[in-house]
Amino acid sequence: MVDGQSMEPDILHGSLVIADLSQKEFENESIYLIYKDNNMWIKKSKFIDNNRYFVSINPKYSHLTYKFEDCRVIAKVLLTFKNL
Repeated sequence: MVDGQSMEPDILHGSLVIADLSQKEFENESIYLIYKDNNMWIKKSKFIDNNRYFVSINPKYSHLTYKFEDCRVIAKVLLTFKNL
């Protein structure tokens, strides 16, 4: 279950996600479950100035941006279920 608002409006707080543990290749503009700083995060992949990053969708959380090299990709998010 998603805890937080950093991926709103696409992924709401309390949403459930289904992720594929076998898909770990970086694809621009995809959503991933990543591990960083002893936390699991759901973030969008994005190329910025030819560098790979994981970013928040919600502008209020733009400070939650992580370099690809500083993260471990756990899985690619395939589906989200909102308002359960």
